[in-house]
Amino acid sequence: MVDGWSLRLRFALFFGFLAFGGTACMLAGMWVVFQRLGEAAIDPLVAGAVIATFLIWGLVAWIGFLFDEHVAKPIQLLERRIRDVVHANASGAVDPRTVKYLGYLGPAVQDAVAALRAARTEIDQAVTRATAETERQKGRLEALVRDLQLGVVICNLDHQILLFNQHALKILHVSGDLGLGRSLFDAVTAEPFRHALERLDRRFASARHLDHDEGLSALVVCATVDGRHTLQGRVSLIVDATLNAPIGYVAVFDEVTQTLAAHAQRDRLLYLAIDDMRRPAANLRATVEVMAAGGELDAESRAAFEQVLLDETAALSTRLEKLQEESRDLLVGSWPMSDVFSATLFACLETRLAGTNGVELVVAGEPVWLNCDSLTIVEICRHFVRRISETHGAGQVTIKASAVWSRVYVDLTWQGAILPMSTIDAWLAEPLDASFGGLTGRDVMNRHRTEFWCDGGDEPGMARLRLPLAAARRQHQASYTPSAPLPQRPEFYDFDLLNRLEAATVEDAPLRKLTFVVFDTETTGLNPSEGDEIISIAGVRIVNGRVLHGETFNALVNPRRNIPAVSTKVHGITNAMVADAPTIEDVLPRFHAFARDSVLVAHNAAFDLKFVTMKEVACGVRFDHTVLDTVLLAALVHGQGDSLTLDALAERYDVHLPAEDRHTALGDSIATAEVLLRLFDLLAPVGITTLNDALQASTRMAAIRRQQARY
Repeated sequence: MVDGWSLRLRFALFFGFLAFGGTACMLAGMWVVFQRLGEAAIDPLVAGAVIATFLIWGLVAWIGFLFDEHVAKPIQLLERRIRDVVHANASGAVDPRTVKYLGYLGPAVQDAVAALRAARTEIDQAVTRATAETERQKGRLEALVRDLQLGVVICNLDHQILLFNQHALKILHVSGDLGLGRSLFDAVTAEPFRHALERLDRRFASARHLDHDEGLSALVVCATVDGRHTLQGRVSLIVDATLNAPIGYVAVFDEVTQTLAAHAQRDRLLYLAIDDMRRPAANLRATVEVMAAGGELDAESRAAFEQVLLDETAALSTRLEKLQEESRDLLVGSWPMSDVFSATLFACLETRLAGTNGVELVVAGEPVWLNCDSLTIVEICRHFVRRISETHGAGQVTIKASAVWSRVYVDLTWQGAILPMSTIDAWLAEPLDASFGGLTGRDVMNRHRTEFWCDGGDEPGMARLRLPLAAARRQHQASYTPSAPLPQRPEFYDFDLLNRLEAATVEDAPLRKLTFVVFDTETTGLNPSEGDEIISIAGVRIVNGRVLHGETFNALVNPRRNIPAVSTKVHGITNAMVADAPTIEDVLPRFHAFARDSVLVAHNAAFDLKFVTMKEVACGVRFDHTVLDTVLLAALVHGQGDSLTLDALAERYDVHLPAEDRHTALGDSIATAEVLLRLFDLLAPVGITTLNDALQASTRMAAIRRQQARY
């Protein structure tokens, strides 16, 4: 217990003992005088004792106050600043006027702090130089994984995500919450993965993977949780460094929804082809057999047989034409078509024509979007431009794309005669570049379901070769502006999650090993019990001691009441901004899902939680999360005398937040998250390292809790 006393308390007790000691010495002297002088000296002795007692206590109190102000408080301040520097890498700056009575102690501490920071800087620079090559290699690996056109997800055996790449995010983010530490099964159906992993576990346990064709991998076909996308890929077990036990798995997959649909349609087409042609073929065969038997047929019977032949042949021909059309649609549907900007298409064509003697390509008109296989369209345009130049001597060919209804016309125009269809057909029958494996222009036309034709165009003496193509599948901006990318999320992996955290040990786990959701609210006022409402709620996740700036929740809320002007001055949210926002009944369940399986953290948590818990019944959710309050944790470190506002703590810990983000729910959440991590470093030296330690220590901050109770 004595070990927990503060320095100022120890000094106060010291001066208290001096006061008691002086009083005791005075009383002992009075007793000696009384023994010598007898009862006659009692009255003067008592009067003198009272006066002396007040003088002694007053003198000790005055000296103690001066000592506390000029020695004890500055020493305690230096202690806190040293701890801030050592454990939170804060600046540690102290006003020299505060420690002027400590002599050279203050400057010595400042010199030590400066030396420590300089040493840290030097060490950091040395580490940076030593690891530069490793970082470059890691960056290359990250780039490869990020841009790989297959979804890649790595999980531990609890199915928590350790790594995911951009393509996985693109496929899965639309149907579930994808993030580090979250369950893969929030985004995809679980049973296919569980089945595949069970098979792989058995294969590994029996060592059959050593000579198995697929090793420790297995095919898996699953769907997103909303059922909109079908995925196919492989799951592979990850074993530990000793090769003794599985520690996780990697899933590599791609979306095959359209592919499977095409396969199903092809199967149906094949079945119908066989079934529909069986009857006409049987009738034809029977008729031919009868007629070939050589028997005499009367005119009526022969006419009937001939009519059967005509009808069945016509039916068979019609069916074959229909099957040919349907198979052509399937062929087109399976070919890699995509929306392309005509400016990009024509630039590729110019590159392909570079170095071709006697050919000048001129791009005209405004660019438009179209849908095609850009590779083969560029190649067939190149083929025709070269043919036009060779056979008609056209030195300049103009290319232009124009949108007309649901089609886009790509026109090649030159000065010369109109091409006959026989010439166009001959050119289409010629193979394209050898790298295309014998592909002809006719193949390209068939796959795009289109045809070239040639006319005189809009000007006399000119010839125009027109190629109709499909318009873009989706709406694009008029000029080429890249579509909005997925959010930049630098936190795509955390392999420390391979170390599984058992549920029974969560309270005893190190604070940095836990998952937190740090949140904040903006409200119409400060009194939820009197009708004030949430108008904004935001949160950010912390996983394994890292603030995941890419995994945030941020939503405006329509409070269904007026926002006072005095509140708008604080957070900047106006009535117009929330007029079309969803209500709390829509937003709070989504935030509850975002915070699932996490410890909730807020700065002055009692305030924010009061607003949240008052809406639990209306929203059909219950926030039974463990909660930490950064105000209470900061009070444990700095005492209740220091300023514990978020601004003060952020300044002390060098947490920088743009001015425009201050007093926004998301900005304050991120600042609180950074402060929380600094507090973890400062709590460890005083023995608070686990969640249970932090909870027990927080409950001791009774004074602050009583102050918060007014909310």
